[in-house]
Amino acid sequence: MNNCKKILNDFANLLQKSVLITKDIKEEISNILKFKRENILQRLNVSSQDQVNELELKINKLNLEIKKLKNLTRKR
Repeated sequence: MNNCKKILNDFANLLQKSVLITKDIKEEISNILKFKRENILQRLNVSSQDQVNELELKINKLNLEIKKLKNLTRKR
């Protein structure tokens, strides 16, 4: 019985370590892919979503200002 328990414990430890290793490998692959994606986006000179949102806000503000100015000129 002791021999069987020892084998089962060794097997359980092996499985536990393999699960931890696969999680580490998964995280490492994910980090590598994120880094590669960022490099590709930088080379392509693609804007980030934050930059696009900022530009949209500026455009909207400018459009409102243009409308106000048009209204002022029409009144005169």
